[in-house]
Amino acid sequence: MPSPSWNLPYDFHVHTYYSPCARKLDEEGLPLAAPERHLSQASKLGLRAIAFTDHFVQDPAAPGVVVFYKGTGPAMLNNLRTELARLNPPPQVEVLVGCETETMQADWVGIDREFARSLDIVLVPTTHYHLPDVPRPRSWAPVDVATHMLDMLEAVVQLDYIHAVAHPFADNEDLIGDLRAIFEAMPLARLQEILGLAAKNGVALEVNGAALTSERLPHYRAIYAEVCRIAKSLGVRFIYGSDAHDYRKLGMRPEVARWIEEVGLSEADFLTPEDLRVRKP
Repeated sequence: MPSPSWNLPYDFHVHTYYSPCARKLDEEGLPLAAPERHLSQASKLGLRAIAFTDHFVQDPAAPGVVVFYKGTGPAMLNNLRTELARLNPPPQVEVLVGCETETMQADWVGIDREFARSLDIVLVPTTHYHLPDVPRPRSWAPVDVATHMLDMLEAVVQLDYIHAVAHPFADNEDLIGDLRAIFEAMPLARLQEILGLAAKNGVALEVNGAALTSERLPHYRAIYAEVCRIAKSLGVRFIYGSDAHDYRKLGMRPEVARWIEEVGLSEADFLTPEDLRVRKP
């Protein structure tokens, strides 16, 4: 299989040990998601920018907040920024601080427009179904999952202060069912309408390295390729994120770069740090 002809020098979805799901230790007892280790790896990989996007909501004490986010809040981001300042990041790697927030309800995501102004990048997922208290379909029948996925996506792409939808349509297929059947149950006209709304509002779709290489999403590569082709034809832009919870997973794997080329996306389709700055609310 030929090597990809290019590789994006940006990774816009990275978790540190400030995320509750990124606190694993290596064999020597050292944290695998320490900001310092991410920055060192970014430098070795030749990345020009890295975005720390820990799981976050601005008011974790608010009624109805998903339990997973109870330990987050502004103090967490302040601690991350303080640590990054102390580390003196490598000058060749631009460091962005943002978040991956949550869709608590169709009309409620974890941060508002005003708070978004304090962040470099805002990612919003719509399919964290493995978290037990996020909104779920009324059943796991393909048509119900498809309808719910589109409802949540439509709600989020109307928010013109977010940068991208995190890992669209992705969650473990042993929970949600065969993604091929779910995709076939989506009305094409409605999917096109929602992706057109994303393009209009400047909301990008993420190409997520972890989702594309996960054994728990065996059909994701195929169905998301179709989604991306439709999205590109409608003018949607993209971001790349490894979704690394471990510094060794940072950057873009060759198989993901090959997938991007096979889909027909080019480097010009992906947002740069400059694009993110222009997008800031």
